[in-house]
Amino acid sequence: MGKFIVFTGLDGSGTSTVAEALHNEDVGSCLMKSPPFPFSSNRNAIDEMVYDKSPAAHYLYYLASNVYLTEFVNDKLATSDANIYCVRYFIDTVVSHRAKSVPALYEHETELYNIRKPDYIFYLGCEESERQLRLNERGRGFLDNQLDDEALRQKFLQEFGALESEFIRIQTTNRELDSIVEEIKQHISK
Repeated sequence: MGKFIVFTGLDGSGTSTVAEALHNEDVGSCLMKSPPFPFSSNRNAIDEMVYDKSPAAHYLYYLASNVYLTEFVNDKLATSDANIYCVRYFIDTVVSHRAKSVPALYEHETELYNIRKPDYIFYLGCEESERQLRLNERGRGFLDNQLDDEALRQKFLQEFGALESEFIRIQTTNRELDSIVEEIKQHISK
């Protein structure tokens, strides 16, 4: 049976790059990004106009996108034994909104919704100086700039730390992509 594998961490830590590399090596696998379409089509406007004005509304938008993405993951895993690699997911929604003082709960099943629990979550960590270089090279978005605020970035890291038991930490600083991919593949194959 295929595995649902999520990549998280601060922007610039390598989540998209690593997920794409694993997907490219894993014939027949699927690569997803959260939020999915159609949520992704208005993500920038939601981030720029809602994030600071109403963190709770911003949270509900991302929560809804995770509930919606779960349906695609469930369908794919029910009809295929291929792995799904996903950049960002529910853990990111909870962490980023807890950092903005929204009392988001890391609960996958409630009376209102079911969010599929990943088989693996890999937290990609990166030293701040290298993360900043990567962001500058690829271009910075709205949320990238939000994390330039030291206090907010520390809140993100603190909230990730509170969920440490949910993920496997992988360091990406000064490492070749092949080495990172091999380490993750070893965890998945166990």
